[in-house]
Amino acid sequence: MAATEQSGLTGGPAMLAGIRDVDVRMGFIRKVYGILGAQMVVTTIIASLITIYGEHLVKYNPALVTSLMVVSMVMSISTMCVFICCPDTMRKSPTNYLLLLCFTVAESVMVGFICVQYTVQSVLVTLGITAALVLALSLFALQTTYDFTGFMPYLFALVCSLCLFGLVMSIFAWTGALSTGAFKVLNMIYAGLGAIIFSFYIIFDTQLIVGGKHNKFRFSIDDYCMAAINIYVDIIQLFLFLLQLLGDRRN
Repeated sequence: MAATEQSGLTGGPAMLAGIRDVDVRMGFIRKVYGILGAQMVVTTIIASLITIYGEHLVKYNPALVTSLMVVSMVMSISTMCVFICCPDTMRKSPTNYLLLLCFTVAESVMVGFICVQYTVQSVLVTLGITAALVLALSLFALQTTYDFTGFMPYLFALVCSLCLFGLVMSIFAWTGALSTGAFKVLNMIYAGLGAIIFSFYIIFDTQLIVGGKHNKFRFSIDDYCMAAINIYVDIIQLFLFLLQLLGDRRN
């Protein structure tokens, strides 16, 4: 991501440069959302197949399910570490696309096996709600004059707090508190907070991608893969938290 300052010069060469910058940014936006669209198609196909056929695996071959989840988790974390530690790798084609594909497939497998735990109807309802929310939040991010890109450290702190909350919940679950009323209430609070935080992240990342009047920070034009991954993760996390909040678990 590159910090940008808006030039105060207008007219002549500066205006032509501004027009050119807008054209370049529009090309970047089309590329990012094209990649995002491909990611969502891959995720929908893989998650749908697992949702349809995965229940049989969960019942009769749970060891295979566990292995697939562990491999997917390791692949997802490994590729994310590459994204963070070696950002230049994400600017080199075709390496960036291969890493993007690995990450997307790994996330899709995990999403699919999470969806298996819920009824098909509740998954579809949550999917529709997520799609409507993403559209509304994206339009809000584009239309509002308020610049959310300056909230980066605050959003990061909220995500860290959410991870800590999730860790505490996991410890409670391991101690056998999974079926208690207090745990269920805490789980609902956790899911609600997660959905709210990632809703703000969708606004934040949308403004980072679009730039324009929201220009305290924005992605550079070479960061199209990282931008697509950011907004993809936001959408997936929003969907999973809403599913946890609203979904009906299978018997």
